[in-house]
Amino acid sequence: MARKLITLALLLVSTASVSTLAQAQSSSAIYSDKRIAINISQAEKNQVLYEMREFLHGLHNINHALARQDMKAVAITARPMGSLRDRMPASLKERMPEEFTQLSIAMNEAFLTLARDAESKDEAGKDKMRQVHENLAEVMTYCSGCHDTYRFNVVPVKARK
Repeated sequence: MARKLITLALLLVSTASVSTLAQAQSSSAIYSDKRIAINISQAEKNQVLYEMREFLHGLHNINHALARQDMKAVAITARPMGSLRDRMPASLKERMPEEFTQLSIAMNEAFLTLARDAESKDEAGKDKMRQVHENLAEVMTYCSGCHDTYRFNVVPVKARK
């Protein structure tokens, strides 16, 4: 239930952001980045960007596996993806806003659900494909919601909060 509420909230935030961006583009207004800033060091930024690229590569591989209807490959790829946040340095995890942490936990659960549904033998054919696609869409909602909500600022270690 909590995951559904988070998904709905992220969908609303994402829709509002797209609407705001469309208005800014149509009125030639300058876009003002109102996302929540998280202060990090350059090394932490490098780590975060590395992890984001890993997510992107994983999502790419999942989409290719879905195109081949290879549910085993979907599950093998999805299962470890949710725990990528666990590789984040503890000092950085401590400074993340609670909502960011909740998004990370929900996304981890969504990846595990995606893997379980891909591995399940109960459903067959189009129903299973539809469910797995819905799971992937939920994962992507967390990705876009996080990117719409947060940004990272590189600051010297001494200046961080």
